[in-house]
Amino acid sequence: MWLNFSKIEILVLERLSEGSAGPGKLAGALGKKNSFISRVIGKLLQKGMITKNGHEILLSQAAHAQSFKRLYDSRPNARIEDWLCGSAMDVMIVLAGFASGTDIKTLAQEVACSKPTVFGVLKALYSAGVAGKRGNTIWICDSFVCEFAQTYADGICQLLVSKANGHNISTRVIKNVVVRTDAKDVPPLFSQTGMNVLIARGMDAIKTSYDDYSFSLDMKKRAVGVEEAFIDALLLTTLLLHQDNVVLAIFLKKNRKRLNIGKLRELAKRYNVAGELDAMRQALDYAEKVG
Repeated sequence: MWLNFSKIEILVLERLSEGSAGPGKLAGALGKKNSFISRVIGKLLQKGMITKNGHEILLSQAAHAQSFKRLYDSRPNARIEDWLCGSAMDVMIVLAGFASGTDIKTLAQEVACSKPTVFGVLKALYSAGVAGKRGNTIWICDSFVCEFAQTYADGICQLLVSKANGHNISTRVIKNVVVRTDAKDVPPLFSQTGMNVLIARGMDAIKTSYDDYSFSLDMKKRAVGVEEAFIDALLLTTLLLHQDNVVLAIFLKKNRKRLNIGKLRELAKRYNVAGELDAMRQALDYAEKVG
């Protein structure tokens, strides 16, 4: 649900981009039954795209909803519902996560839909002029589309993180979200990662009242391996949490032969912390030489 919009959801958002309306008015304008539109409204409320004021339905003031309005206003009479529906948002979020574009192999690995579906979405995006392809590189070439993909992913991330009722620090890389929280009750979607996993693997560190979790915006829960847990913890150090750097370096030094360094480097590149990992490894190499 989170990474897919039905055509009727987009049509409702288009109507609300032009002004507020009641469910009955929306149903009449779109030729649908009131009960059907009520279900659509429920889904859009969950996504934070709309709000209710009595019987009136309004486009939300949230960043991702207002970003949709800017996209809609930038393409008048363009029938954006024809190419924004289905799995398009999933594909767009992944493409928007690569500033210089990416290739079809990486795209297919990141999205939750099948490869034939990806090709179908891309064909529609190319035809609409919102995505481009040069050689093996695919990218979003419409700034309003790119902004909507980014702000929508951020908005959904915030909605899901807020379900952990505590003091939360989080960061998102494409569809992967890493959270540090003192909440004792977290959504079932959350998987332990970071310091939680590393301490369980023998890290010399005292457990604090905070726990590290990760989840994916495609809502598929999975176990986190030690290499990914390490990179998640390293990613959290970029959020002014530098105190973890020392214990992470010690863990890396003690477990270099057990860790898959190639996988660490691959994950670090994907999570934009390759520089931090290289600096840590170089510091350890230097310490060994002079020690």
